Amino acid sequence: MLDTRSKLPRVTVVDDDVRLLETWRDILAPTFDVRQFDDPAEAMRAFEQEKTDVALLDVQFPGANGLDLLAHLRRVQPRAQAIMITGNATVEMAVEALHAGAFDFLCKPIENPEHIVRRVMSAAERARGQEPEAASPAQSVRGTARPGIVGVSLAMERVRALIEHFANSSSATLITGESGTGKELVARALHSGGARTNRPFIAVNCGAIAEALIDSELFGHERGAFTGAHSRHTGLFDAADGGVLFLDEVGDMPLQTQVRLLRVLQEGEVRPVGSTQSHTVDVRVVAATNVDLKRAMREGKFREDLYYRLSPLRIDLPALRDRLEDIPIIARRLLERHGRRAGRDQVSFSDAAMAALTAYPWPGNVRELANAIEFALTLCKGEVIGPEHLPSYVPNQPATAPNVAVRGRANLDIPYSEARAEVLREFDRTYLDELMKATDGNLSAAARRSGIDRTNLRRLLRQYGISYPGSSGD
Repeated sequence: MLDTRSKLPRVTVVDDDVRLLETWRDILAPTFDVRQFDDPAEAMRAFEQEKTDVALLDVQFPGANGLDLLAHLRRVQPRAQAIMITGNATVEMAVEALHAGAFDFLCKPIENPEHIVRRVMSAAERARGQEPEAASPAQSVRGTARPGIVGVSLAMERVRALIEHFANSSSATLITGESGTGKELVARALHSGGARTNRPFIAVNCGAIAEALIDSELFGHERGAFTGAHSRHTGLFDAADGGVLFLDEVGDMPLQTQVRLLRVLQEGEVRPVGSTQSHTVDVRVVAATNVDLKRAMREGKFREDLYYRLSPLRIDLPALRDRLEDIPIIARRLLERHGRRAGRDQVSFSDAAMAALTAYPWPGNVRELANAIEFALTLCKGEVIGPEHLPSYVPNQPATAPNVAVRGRANLDIPYSEARAEVLREFDRTYLDELMKATDGNLSAAARRSGIDRTNLRRLLRQYGISYPGSSGD
């Protein structure tokens, strides 16, 4: 029998916490060929004997540290990529590791397994001589691949053109778009195509950090700055010095943190929490949001001066429903990627399956499409994915999909784009209404079923005036 795991990228995890090793295996084993060690000396011997694509290295061990492991790995396997695993108290060492050649670092506790898998896969693809999420040569700019930025639509041509123009700038850049449209991919493309490509790229989700901790995470803190601050802590701005700091979901940032961020953008200086001294950093800030920041400004939730500091350069990502012509190329790329990981790189779509994919408007955007393709690949046991393998919410017969057709004849009295927008708005309203009825108004269940994250789903429901239990408190 063919060992399909031999085709998977090999990931070696080195951590002295045996229970955490089990967690890493649960997260990584479905996608990677995983090796684990709790003894750094044993891991060093393994690096000399077995090839690895990516090594996840804890930064601190009793009597040793991750920098020694990193140096050894780079010496015996120069192409292997290292990702450092760090707790809050050891970010300084992770920063040093980035400057010593680490690809990335991950913070404990582990909170977003899907995000971790994407970052490890990016490192594996670089180790194997590919750009992460590699684009085709036709989508290159000055010979540098634009990771994941695929599509033939005019909207995506514009996005690629803006990336080309903005890549070498050091100005702050704002990326807007619905959840699942690929905002982080655009941020990484700006980094990989610019002069900072060999410097750190640090990504942080502003909505995933507790309000009491976000200042410390971004700007650092001094020992004794607050209860529990037992040692000095280096923030993510220092970690990204010379490179790019990607602030995802910046619209969720607390107001007091917005004031600190504004000062960094104005002065290029960071003042750690509890310190009276500022120091200079050279960081390009790329921010992203799926909320309407101008509306947030009107509601007093986002500072107007910060908005204009963040958006001298701006890239607006279209929703997938507004570029349906891109679905075939994106779907084939996603199938190729998932098939390669599963050792099934010969699987393809039937014409009927592709027609169904193209007809569906994908409210969860590319992320929802990716989930649907992974579902279909798992369900299909042969080499051709048919419409019967797609999730139930993707109609098998697009032309007869209930409640999404134009009511009566097309409205020829308005431009095509407006007529199309009317149909899509009607679809959104009908889909969301039926979704909430089918899930008895349970927001979490509706998010799981639709593939739309809770924040974006709540926004859409509010936009279309669809109520559900608890919506009065939104």
